Amino acid sequence: MKKINYGILSTASIVPRFIQGMRLTNNGAIKAIASRDMTKAKAFAQNYNIEKAYGSYEDLLSDPDIDTVYIPLINSLHYEYAKKSLVNNKHIILEKPFVLHPEDAVELAEIAKERHLFLSEAVKTPYLPIYQKIKEIIEQKIYGNIRYMDFRQSYTSGPYITGWNTMKEYGGGVFIANEAYYFTMAEFLGGKVLSCNGSATFGKNGTEDQCCVTSLLENDILAQMNVSTRILFNNGLTIYFDHARIEIPDFWKATVAYIYLNNQLIDTLSFPCKYEFQYELQYYNECIQNGILSSPVTPVENTIRYIQFCNEIYTSWDRNNI
Repeated sequence: MKKINYGILSTASIVPRFIQGMRLTNNGAIKAIASRDMTKAKAFAQNYNIEKAYGSYEDLLSDPDIDTVYIPLINSLHYEYAKKSLVNNKHIILEKPFVLHPEDAVELAEIAKERHLFLSEAVKTPYLPIYQKIKEIIEQKIYGNIRYMDFRQSYTSGPYITGWNTMKEYGGGVFIANEAYYFTMAEFLGGKVLSCNGSATFGKNGTEDQCCVTSLLENDILAQMNVSTRILFNNGLTIYFDHARIEIPDFWKATVAYIYLNNQLIDTLSFPCKYEFQYELQYYNECIQNGILSSPVTPVENTIRYIQFCNEIYTSWDRNNI
């Protein structure tokens, strides 16, 4: 089948990893990059051997040779440029968080369906090889049933604690930055989320700088997400079963996992990869090639529910902080 030709809106820091991941697939190619600064776009294109550079996002969206658009813009611009991309008949991979409001997510899903376009949030984690093995362990009930999942992310330096990431008007905050991994993986591994609630502390600009969110899943499973920019802790995911636990360092880009029985390490799972985007992108490209409009692994319907959960939690935080 014909390779899927991509255009990228932005030269954000995540983009080089996306490009390298795409180049490890056999069904997609990066054809264009856009920035609001043409000099920056040209320099980026030359550095990463990209055929076309555009000095505006709209110019890229009007390019008839581009099939699909990857959008890693600041959070508050996701809805605007996703809608513009769909109106220009482009398939979309939209970086996390998908959008900031449930009604915007519903509208994008409806437009994509009407125009027969693929639409997905860029959630790479369930496509990683290590989780295929862990999913197999879960389904075979080798260590009994899942009872509890503990998701942990923390960082005290880097882009998440500076600039627009700390500003509410731009969609900043640690909860919205990390919720997609949490809800997606909780459901991928454990089952449907039935309810959730949470607490947070807030920084000087009014965005949450720490949060703790707990969810009840079907089959009496609990899942908890802890995120902080104030302190560092042991980042990762721990899955607790009836008779064992699995420790997964840096769960959002995992290549290794450790299985413990009675607090003794009994097995190590190892699935090294250089650019973790490759598995997600290989799959999305296959969906587009085959006319599938929403990934069965990370469907848009799930994304909409997750944003609704976020909205409910943010509403409770706003009410409590009046």
